[in-house]
Amino acid sequence: MILAGALLALSLSAAGPYDAIAGLAKVYDSHPLIFMGEWHRNAQQHAFLRRLIGDPRFLCRTDDIVIESGNARLQPVADAWASGKDVGEAELVSMYRETAVPFAWNAPMYRQFYETVREVNARHLCPHPVRLVLGDPAFDWATIETADDLRKVADRDAFYATVVEREVLAKKHRALLVSGALHTFRRYPARAPGEDGFDEPSAAQIIAKKHPGALFIVALVPTQAAAGTMKMPPPPSFRVLRGTPLAKVDFSIIAPAWKAKPAIVNGKHDWALEDSHAWAPMGQVVDGVLYLGGDETRVFPPPSIYLEPVYQKELRRRMRILKAYNGQDFEVILDDLIKEASAPDERAKR
Repeated sequence: MILAGALLALSLSAAGPYDAIAGLAKVYDSHPLIFMGEWHRNAQQHAFLRRLIGDPRFLCRTDDIVIESGNARLQPVADAWASGKDVGEAELVSMYRETAVPFAWNAPMYRQFYETVREVNARHLCPHPVRLVLGDPAFDWATIETADDLRKVADRDAFYATVVEREVLAKKHRALLVSGALHTFRRYPARAPGEDGFDEPSAAQIIAKKHPGALFIVALVPTQAAAGTMKMPPPPSFRVLRGTPLAKVDFSIIAPAWKAKPAIVNGKHDWALEDSHAWAPMGQVVDGVLYLGGDETRVFPPPSIYLEPVYQKELRRRMRILKAYNGQDFEVILDDLIKEASAPDERAKR
């Protein structure tokens, strides 16, 4: 154990000044929580996340990984899965399909992340296994019949923050937190009267207020253009913002879109993202930045999964409740996916 610790310290000290994995591991010296803002379905970022948790330099300093893409009601299933016990296909899938956003995590990289956690634990790379903690609200969709039912259980940011407090901080653990980027910021754009936006505090704001100094927030530099403006080192690279000129740069150059509205994109129903405005300086929003090369490729699930009759029927029910809850009509997107999956060229692939 002592030898392993000494070798780990040596590997961290020998790494380059902007080495992403070594730099993120070193953050644990001063912060027990590293909050990684995820760009949903971004293939390059997810490949890095899997590489990060498979690297002993980072993994062996991490006790828990808290993810947005899992219903906390199924934590016993996650514990069994991560420890290598037999878990049926239906149980595995239910962890990421039973969340408050019920078809957000069908893209293959979310399942691959679950699989990577199980694999690294099976390899016994560290003195202790890492625990996979599910951070989305613990509820059963079978009990949700109306928007009011959902409203009572779906405060996702507050719930995520509570899970981090109970499962990580109360146990004096260190953890990697992975959630959609808009849940991870300390400050958000000012809103004009009547403008849509975040009405409730983000998970990051809740944690930072109750546990000052515990949280280190990492934002992705999403494009090569932004990386050039910021003079980021070659990827994968990581920079701490405090005390650097980057801390004063307007966060808008790397911010995800602030709002979305229904639109037709490439002939299909989708959500068109609107660029945000009036962001604070970068150092007031996040603590560090990660550049992976600026590949914006997103990977989507095969449309054929939505042809299964029972699953499709239940998805439609949930989507109608969600529309009544927040006005977002996902059912038209589902219709497009089913139409695509039913096309002759798609059927030929199956």
